[in-house]
Amino acid sequence: MNRHHHKPRLVNLLDDFAFGGVSRGLGIFSSQIVADAADCSVVAVRPDALIAPRLDADIIVVHFPPNWRRIAFLLSLRVRNPQARIMHVEHSYTRAWEALKVEQKGRFRLMLRIALRLVDQVVCVSCGQADWLREVAQLPWHKVDVIYPHAENPGLCTLPLPDFSCERPLVIGAYGRFHEQKGLENLIGAHRAGALPGTELVIGGFGPMEDELRQLAGNSPDIRFAGKIDDVAGFLRGCDLVAVPSRWEAYGQVACEAREAGRPILVAPVDGLPEQVGSAGLVIDFTNPDALARAFATLDNQRLGVMARAARRSAQDCGLDRQREWARLIRRLVPRQARPIGVPVTA
Repeated sequence: MNRHHHKPRLVNLLDDFAFGGVSRGLGIFSSQIVADAADCSVVAVRPDALIAPRLDADIIVVHFPPNWRRIAFLLSLRVRNPQARIMHVEHSYTRAWEALKVEQKGRFRLMLRIALRLVDQVVCVSCGQADWLREVAQLPWHKVDVIYPHAENPGLCTLPLPDFSCERPLVIGAYGRFHEQKGLENLIGAHRAGALPGTELVIGGFGPMEDELRQLAGNSPDIRFAGKIDDVAGFLRGCDLVAVPSRWEAYGQVACEAREAGRPILVAPVDGLPEQVGSAGLVIDFTNPDALARAFATLDNQRLGVMARAARRSAQDCGLDRQREWARLIRRLVPRQARPIGVPVTA
């Protein structure tokens, strides 16, 4: 019998196709580098599903967070797909999220331990998230990988760097969902309190907190709302630096996009945000206007220029790096493609 080897078949499972960071990030599986490592596809799963599908897959990647109900789904996924390596990508849960949103932490951590023992590998989207998840879910080091997410936004890496020598107000950009997670009210409140003198604040996005944020901004001539951001490069072209005041943030795609655009970043001290900073900006407590004012006062034009160049360098080829990391992980999980083409999967 002529046994031809095949590329591994990788199936991404997604239960929410809203145009957010998770669904945008799936584009990496269509890149040539990852496509050379595996034949990738996406399968939709109902959020309330208890029975998993049988899949013609060597690797199954789960992109939704576990919960008690999902344990039954994961068990079914394991039983119905015994030939597949199962990988879970944790996009949502973090240390800061748990501290703010989980009352019964012991019960929550028990759920994580049970759920994540049903998968072969866990991918975290930041080192901070990985450290926390290893701790609370009692995961061995070898079972956890860190791959930063990435979504293509054309034009970011070719934007001209800001000109900080001009005598004009600095433009601080912030964008994302108008949701409590993003902490935009803290940024607006600090700006209204005078913590960011000589600056204009431009806020992009939409969401359930829009009325509250607009009311907080009042009639300040130095705060404006840009609406939904369809062109990230176009928005960032008009910004000198970018603030990310989130209450929790597994990674922080906004910070990565800002760095690609060569914009210094000001980020909150939570989860995956600080590890993006390096020399590209500052880690700042946005809930403390006095501390924010003291930190911002250290940013003269020369230092901002150094940060902008460091930001651009730190994100150079980051999309290619992520593609290579996924390809390496796929090849590590399925080092040999032993199932010949045309031989069906049995479960």
